[in-house]
Amino acid sequence: MRTGRRAAGERVAALFVIAVVLSGCTLSGLDFRRDDRLQIENLKDRSTIELPYQLEFSFDGALGQGGVAAFGVLVDWTPPPPGKSLASLLEDDPACKGPTGCPEGYLAQNRITITTDTTFELDNVPVGSDRQERRGYHELTIILVDAQGRRVGEATAFTRFRVPGVNR
Repeated sequence: MRTGRRAAGERVAALFVIAVVLSGCTLSGLDFRRDDRLQIENLKDRSTIELPYQLEFSFDGALGQGGVAAFGVLVDWTPPPPGKSLASLLEDDPACKGPTGCPEGYLAQNRITITTDTTFELDNVPVGSDRQERRGYHELTIILVDAQGRRVGEATAFTRFRVPGVNR
């Protein structure tokens, strides 16, 4: 029987493994490497912009490869995990309940857009939500999505920005 710090460390490690297995946690879908294929080209972090703003970004890859069909552009939303759809961000919204899901155009009305272009006209930001007020900036995130609007991998381009007259 081992004693001392080494034995205690082994017990802690064993308990951690047991806790992960029993909790149903999974590590699938996680790459554990940085994916820099998406880059925002013309909006530096913490910039002040006027709306509408023509956002430009780049993708060091090709649509149609690796399951990537389009880009998801999110304003003031935390992106879904890999494999989950952009519509899942609104799953608690009554307008998206039922067999048909969200109505046509509803994601875009909520600042969640799917596009195949690497330019995007940013023209819709919320006016001083409580969350945004605490942060002081709006957040823009670009992710990769498949043909069903599900997130592919963990590639992310992210920036924060202010809009005069919108941030109180």
